Amino acid sequence: MNQQYDAIIIGSGHNGLTTAGYLAKSGQKVLVLERRDTLGGAVCTETMFQSEQYPQGFRMDVGS
Repeated sequence: MNQQYDAIIIGSGHNGLTTAGYLAKSGQKVLVLERRDTLGGAVCTETMFQSEQYPQGFRMDVGS
């Protein structure tokens, strides 16, 4: 992988995605890196406490 980027954004939270959007809109080639498999950073909804009694678990907004 020998690609050139004008900017590399670490994190796909609100600020990272906003920055990437502005840079891309201005014609820059941007790469966004995220350690998780979903975008949004601290602003996300996760399923927690799944059990036999509650197989779908509980949806909780975590982060901001």
